[in-house]
Amino acid sequence: MSRTLEPTLLSLLPTYSKDLPQPLLELASSLLTQSRHLAGTLKAEEEVARAYACAHIACERLKISLDLPPIQPRPPVPPRIYKKLYTHLDNVLPANSVGRSGRVRTASSKIREAGTFGSGGRIPSRGTPTKEQSLAKFRSSPAVKGDNTPTKSTGKPPALPAKKKAGGPVSALPAWVRPTIQFLCKELDEERIGRTVLAGMQTIAAPHGERTKDEWVNENLTALLAAVYFLVSSQLYVLEQGKELDDPQYIRMRKAILKALGAAQDNVSIVGMDEDELWIGWEDIKSKDVDSAVAKVVENGWQKEEWFAGIKHMTKTKNADIDDEDMGMEDGDERPLNEKLQVQRGDTMLQSKWDMTDRKREEYRAWKDDILRRIEEIERSRGSGMEVDAPA
Repeated sequence: MSRTLEPTLLSLLPTYSKDLPQPLLELASSLLTQSRHLAGTLKAEEEVARAYACAHIACERLKISLDLPPIQPRPPVPPRIYKKLYTHLDNVLPANSVGRSGRVRTASSKIREAGTFGSGGRIPSRGTPTKEQSLAKFRSSPAVKGDNTPTKSTGKPPALPAKKKAGGPVSALPAWVRPTIQFLCKELDEERIGRTVLAGMQTIAAPHGERTKDEWVNENLTALLAAVYFLVSSQLYVLEQGKELDDPQYIRMRKAILKALGAAQDNVSIVGMDEDELWIGWEDIKSKDVDSAVAKVVENGWQKEEWFAGIKHMTKTKNADIDDEDMGMEDGDERPLNEKLQVQRGDTMLQSKWDMTDRKREEYRAWKDDILRRIEEIERSRGSGMEVDAPA
């Protein structure tokens, strides 16, 4: 066993006052040995934390069976590098290295348990099976397809259920995204935009149900969430108030979002999920991170997707008459409104609210130019010494 494992385990369990359990030491050593075979090639900065990550995984896997105290990881590498390394090793190292009793199952222990060395009880004698009993296992009916055609056995074990991804259940987004959006909407009294914000995160960070390969998105998920929430709420503000978003309002909205995000980790939890696992991918952010993320979303045109186009239909009813008039002017249809609504039902593919008209394009260009202009003004004022980064 590596000499560094015992002090490493003690650093992970600083409140553990007893001698370290032998099963924990053996599992940590076993995982370290297996990692050199299953993940032999690591980057230099990751190799430094290999033993630490294996010890951490051993603690996580035995914390229930051994009733370990809270694990307090302090990895020897930056958190972003360590999270990737931990996730990689946790995925490649077999989860069945430990038996139900919490002991490492080695070949010698299995032999001892079987009583080969005389330590176990005698195996009770069994009656001699009949000919029919002996041949019964070879006469099992073959596997049958849906069309009743017999198939050959593949000899492979049944597929195991998909392994839970780091940060939550089988999902392209980290587990904290959805409950954090719900918490934001509740704290800022905007429950109606929750689905739109979630749709924006799914469209940008997990298109078509798969995690995006965009490195900026994967490394700035918290800032992206803040930007998506800000863009949705600011667009709704402009539509309902009928006026542009000025600098003081911009700063107030951004400050409120940062304050709510700052309280998320203390208020958001998922039953049955470890806190460290829940917040994988989360980073604390500041005002400048939100500004950069908003600019990134606008520059990449991610808000051109249909998740953003439907915001106008969430506005208050006070603009209903204006919207109805605009709809009539756009399509040039002189039929009564109830007749048009009967044709354009919610279960049809073609609806006017998804049609991109010249007026909508012009409104979008004006909105985009205004957002970029305000971001530029705030950045310029920050450079000249004006303090706009009020503490969240």
